[in-house]
Amino acid sequence: MNYHHQLQLLVDILHNQQDENYGSHDEFEQMEHLISNMLENNEVPDEVKAALMSLEQFSYQHDKEGMQSNFTSTEIQQYLRKLENFVSK
Repeated sequence: MNYHHQLQLLVDILHNQQDENYGSHDEFEQMEHLISNMLENNEVPDEVKAALMSLEQFSYQHDKEGMQSNFTSTEIQQYLRKLENFVSK
């Protein structure tokens, strides 16, 4: 799976969380795994990696600190805009 596919999967997870106003532990774990893989991938541009690091902090905060449902649609939308821009390139 190349990083474009991984980005699309990340976008799909975020859309699901936005629709449900909730992110499960498994979803955050999957996000963290995808992000970690992409951060280690030399093919991923630095601009994408910067967005991923921000999303990684969001994911960690909401999963590890037990805040799975404590986020807003606006918060998710900012990540979706960034990632969807990279997916469409």
